[in-house]
Amino acid sequence: MEQSDHTSQPTQPALENKPVKRNKAKTIIWVIIGVIVLACILAFTYFYGGYKARQDYNANGDDVAYPADSVFVDGWASPEDYANWKDATFTIPQYDDIPTPFKRGIVKIFMDNGYFSKDNSDLYFFTKIKDRAYRVIAYGNFTGQGEREMAFLLENSDYQSSAIFIIPQKGNILYWKKLPGELPTIKSFKKGALIYMDKMELVPAPNDGIIKQTKNSKYVLIYNHQTKTFDEYYQYTNDDIKSAQEEQEMDDEPEEVADTTVVEGG
Repeated sequence: MEQSDHTSQPTQPALENKPVKRNKAKTIIWVIIGVIVLACILAFTYFYGGYKARQDYNANGDDVAYPADSVFVDGWASPEDYANWKDATFTIPQYDDIPTPFKRGIVKIFMDNGYFSKDNSDLYFFTKIKDRAYRVIAYGNFTGQGEREMAFLLENSDYQSSAIFIIPQKGNILYWKKLPGELPTIKSFKKGALIYMDKMELVPAPNDGIIKQTKNSKYVLIYNHQTKTFDEYYQYTNDDIKSAQEEQEMDDEPEEVADTTVVEGG
């Protein structure tokens, strides 16, 4: 008996969607991972950029940043005066590393004393000799107040004399003295360094101090907390010490007593 044409044929099983679903899941996972990675990169860039900005600010703050009320700091030139006169004050690149607060204080000293005036016959200025420039500036905590202070030498227009100044970062003069006929150099030393003070005996320095030296002599400047000024002490050389020792030895020798006995004739 013939089978009817309408006999249903076995149907093919439907294709499974599992692989498709698996591919979609993988795609979604990779998209999520990509978003997370991108977010991490953006976050890192943001925070690292902020960090670098803070680092650059801290490194260059002395050069570009001023307090909002800087014009009211008594010892500083205003930003306008500083911009106008800084090149006339600091004439060679060796002074570029002086922090801006000190520079503004120095510019104000020049302005207050007429050091920019051609009519002033008693002008003072920074040396223009490059090799000497590094030896006319010294930094330290000279007054013991915990703040950085600056000592500097200015040459006189007679080219034979100078003056020494000591200022804090706010610029007000702590000490100054004319040095007629002297063109010394200076450098700083730390608290505890051995120096000569009241006698020919090395003692630890009570504060940071300044060595002022010429070809023929050496002195130190040390802050005196009682008098609120700087005292100057001569620093003995080896020849001074040797000479003093020889004098002491001569003083210790017994004096010869003249024999006054009368020799009687026989």
